[in-house]
Amino acid sequence: MGWKIAVVLFLLLGILGVVAYFTFQKYEATIETQRRELAARELADKTQKETIAQLQYNLELQTTALNDLTKANQSIQEDMNRYLDIFKRHDLGKLAAAKPGLLEPKVNRATKEVFDAIEEDSKALSNLSTTPPTN
Repeated sequence: MGWKIAVVLFLLLGILGVVAYFTFQKYEATIETQRRELAARELADKTQKETIAQLQYNLELQTTALNDLTKANQSIQEDMNRYLDIFKRHDLGKLAAAKPGLLEPKVNRATKEVFDAIEEDSKALSNLSTTPPTN
C-alpha cells in the first residue's frame, strides 16, 4: 500500500513539474516580449525628447530672428517717417518746375540706386530659391 501512495505522489509531482515547466516557459516568453516593448518605448521616448529639444531650439532661433527683424523694421519705419516728413515740408513739384537742372539729376541718381538695389535683392532671392538645402 505504501508503494501505491509513492507512485501516486510521484505522478502528481511529475504532473506538477510539467505544469510548472510550461507555466515558466509562458511567463518567460511574456517577460521577453515586455522587454522588447520597453526597449521600443524607451527609444521612442528618447526620439521624442530629442525632437522636443530641437523644436525648442528652433523656436528660440525664430524668436531671436523675429526680434531682430522687428527692430530693423522699426528703424526702417523711423527712417521712412523722417524722409516723408522732409517731403511734407518741401514742395518738390514747385522746386522741380522752377529749377529742373537742380532736382532731375538727384532724382535720376536716386532712382537708379533704388532699381539697382531691387535688382540685387532679386538676384539674392533667386539664388536662395535655386540653392538646395544643406543638412
